[in-house]
Amino acid sequence: MTDERLDQILKQALAPEIDDSEIQIQRKVRNNKMKMKKIITSGLVACAALALAVTGGISGSSSMTERDETTRTNREQTVKSSNLFAITACAAELPEGVTSGDVIGLSRVEIGHGSSSYLDGRFTISGQNIEKIKVTTDKCELYTSLPIYRGNPDYENALNAEVNGQEEYYPVYEGEPEKGGHIAYYDHTKIVGQSYEGDYNNQMYFGMSVPEELWSTSDDPKEGYHETVDQVNGATLTIEVTFADGSAEVHHYRLNTGKIYVPADENGYLKWDNLTRFLTADENTGETPYTYGYLMEKID
Repeated sequence: MTDERLDQILKQALAPEIDDSEIQIQRKVRNNKMKMKKIITSGLVACAALALAVTGGISGSSSMTERDETTRTNREQTVKSSNLFAITACAAELPEGVTSGDVIGLSRVEIGHGSSSYLDGRFTISGQNIEKIKVTTDKCELYTSLPIYRGNPDYENALNAEVNGQEEYYPVYEGEPEKGGHIAYYDHTKIVGQSYEGDYNNQMYFGMSVPEELWSTSDDPKEGYHETVDQVNGATLTIEVTFADGSAEVHHYRLNTGKIYVPADENGYLKWDNLTRFLTADENTGETPYTYGYLMEKID
């Protein structure tokens, strides 16, 4: 699918229509990704250990073995209490009050980037003490996405792929390319089938991929795009996270498709990294900005 064809499909899928200058502005806004802050617990453990050591040295009531055992127990309890993960739009620090397994929101890739193989809706897994993850779907397929920055061993592959027209790497620009904007990084996308399992990477995104045999054959671009997206409607995702202490947590999520509300900031720019709900009945009859895609609903 050509970029021109894709832009035509995606712009027709939005209401109200967005011109090319607005698209470029949204690219810049979308690319300002946040980095997740890790919560440090080692300081608390060290303080607890120091307090035990001082107490034991003064009173002589605890042996070294007992103090070591108490310190180990406290450390395990500290790690256990902070085990947490949630589905987020970007790799960011989780807000307070989040229950493990919650869905905070999804993001939409910059306009012109998605396709039937790489649907726009993407999510990442954010949290604490995560070591391994496993994501599976019972419908269609999954793809992963990782940013490749200059200096990364894979960066040369990204440059060669762009020259050769390979669709696995996409350049993401800082600023408008037509006005001197430069490539901030490459987005490395890869279809992984119905299951992904590996070490945790807080920069990895996941999205849905529709196999070619399920693509719409409609001659109407907007209708065809919606029909293709609807192939993932009702899919169940299973996400299993293994934490540093060896414990695991599993939750299931249902995908629902439709017109997703796109909020705007105080300057009127659409926020593609804050997709949390579908249009209401009243909004559906007006000119509220939306994108057609899927959202995740936690089942258990």
